[in-house]
Amino acid sequence: MKPLIILLLVTLSCSAFAQKNLPRSVNFLHSVKNKTRTKTEGIPGSNYWINKATYKINVQLEPYSGQLTGSEDIIYENNSPDTLKNMVIALYQNFYKKGLCADYNTAPEKQTEGVLIQNLTVDGVPLTGEKAKQVRTNMYLDLDQPILPHATARLHIEWSYWARKGNNVRTGNYGEGRHFTGYFYPKIAVYDDMDGWDRADYLGITEFYSDFNDYDVRVTMPKNFVVWATGMLQNPEEVLQPKFVKRLNKAKHSTQVVSIIDSLDVQAGNITLPKAQLTWHFIAKQAPDFAFATDKDHLWDAWMVTVDPQTGRQAFVAASYEKESKDYYGVAKIAGEALMNYSTKFPGVPYPFPAMTIFNAPAGMEFPMMCNDGTTNSLASTMGLTYHEIAHTYFPFYMGINERKYAWMDEGWATFFPKQFFKDYVPDYDFHKTRVERYLQIAGTEGEVPVITLSKDQHNRLIYRNSAYNKPYLAYSFLQEYLGKDKFKSTIQGYIRDWHGKHPTPYDFFNAFNTLSGKNLNWYWKNWFFDKNYADITLSTLADQGIYLDNAGGLFVPIKIVVTPKKGNPITIERNFDFWKDGLDHRFIMLPLQKDEIKSVEVNNWGRIPDTNLEDNIINTK
Repeated sequence: MKPLIILLLVTLSCSAFAQKNLPRSVNFLHSVKNKTRTKTEGIPGSNYWINKATYKINVQLEPYSGQLTGSEDIIYENNSPDTLKNMVIALYQNFYKKGLCADYNTAPEKQTEGVLIQNLTVDGVPLTGEKAKQVRTNMYLDLDQPILPHATARLHIEWSYWARKGNNVRTGNYGEGRHFTGYFYPKIAVYDDMDGWDRADYLGITEFYSDFNDYDVRVTMPKNFVVWATGMLQNPEEVLQPKFVKRLNKAKHSTQVVSIIDSLDVQAGNITLPKAQLTWHFIAKQAPDFAFATDKDHLWDAWMVTVDPQTGRQAFVAASYEKESKDYYGVAKIAGEALMNYSTKFPGVPYPFPAMTIFNAPAGMEFPMMCNDGTTNSLASTMGLTYHEIAHTYFPFYMGINERKYAWMDEGWATFFPKQFFKDYVPDYDFHKTRVERYLQIAGTEGEVPVITLSKDQHNRLIYRNSAYNKPYLAYSFLQEYLGKDKFKSTIQGYIRDWHGKHPTPYDFFNAFNTLSGKNLNWYWKNWFFDKNYADITLSTLADQGIYLDNAGGLFVPIKIVVTPKKGNPITIERNFDFWKDGLDHRFIMLPLQKDEIKSVEVNNWGRIPDTNLEDNIINTK
């Protein structure tokens, strides 16, 4: 019997493998039973709900010592069907508290007492002692009066902490009065239909899980310090000299970058009003978090970009940077172009917020409408960092991803989104090949874990970055090639449409892509996200009629074979990753030449498709 006929018979006998159901967690099936999620459709269930908080925050920062004091009033809406007898409050600054064992170590001399709570009431009732107990980076409240379904609670909290110089994992005190201040306020944790209260600690590697809240925030700083923040500044006339108010207003109506503060202005000073203390007022709606940044020497560029051509809606895009950061003189423009590209090209979903500010400090970190980005030494690096952090607008800030559990659901996309921009703007930089190389640093080793492994359980940075960034990026890239760019784009648009402002899980994501693409991709999801597979294709045997391949690593990757004849030009044969979907690791491909006509056969050895062992990727004939 011919090898091709054998292959067809085996493929037919294994057709059930391609339709195998994905493993589903008990808590997801519980949500399906409660009709908050759907089992296979990938859309929210008829009973879906999400809670919300409205924050009114007053905070004062002494920029040189790093002392921060604040008070907040919170209205918490319990939209769930559950009676809440307790609450969880995240205290992120306990990350630097003495004795905490975290993913990043804090030097003993920089450790702090953590967050000091001076006053805490719920519906007017003070909570102290065991009723407001701090454990690691959370505070657990036992409520005297439970919060009934569809009722609200009012919290008042007064707190303080020290942001010591050098304590700047993701955010912090960069010295000389420069701060990017995130994770600074006691924040009500997410209560959801999957797990109830989010009790995961913030240990440095995993990041956000947030509801969609409203913020009214006042930041008080000494004169000469300018403040940038999530949302829109409400009172420029009360904090800036008239000249700079005028420039700010000009930028708000300009489609070209406007310099609001330049180096001569910084040298001359007199940028803010002369009052000893000034209060900067910001408002942000439907935002999953809030951050602010400040410096007395930063330059400031800004302009307006159209993010929704159909309605004409615009966003205010700004860059705040050190005068020595030469790459930053173009960042406001780069950031605006990123917003326009994301809005109109891929994913083709209008940027959902009214503003975006890129603040220049030694980091690479996203917050809603804010990025904290360091100086780089190349255009490719500056663009890559800017585009990556802005991409987080969609995941997790518009989609409500639980990064504590599923960081790949946002970091993978934020890694994928800039791919086309590099092709268009920095064609000499092979972004895709770089991702392949990074994946191969750990692929196939004992340290590689399945992507579905909960992110909060991965405390090694290399392991985490592979499962959150690099392997998902490759999975999305190959899926785009498989579905085609148009189908892939419409599929992700539908996923965003159905789940923005909500909390999708991996099962919702997989099911959504199945439904919207019109293909049952469970075989692909299971292979790339659930199983411990890695990329290793082996050329096994060169036969008279073709070549046998082994999938030694088990990962479903595309196949590109180059056949070099003894006479004539090379011949290329390509198969997509569904070549492996029947579950067989030993496959046969017919070749257009006989064995004695072939000089060599080579597979996947050009840096585009990952492979952990290239020594068995070529066969040379005598």
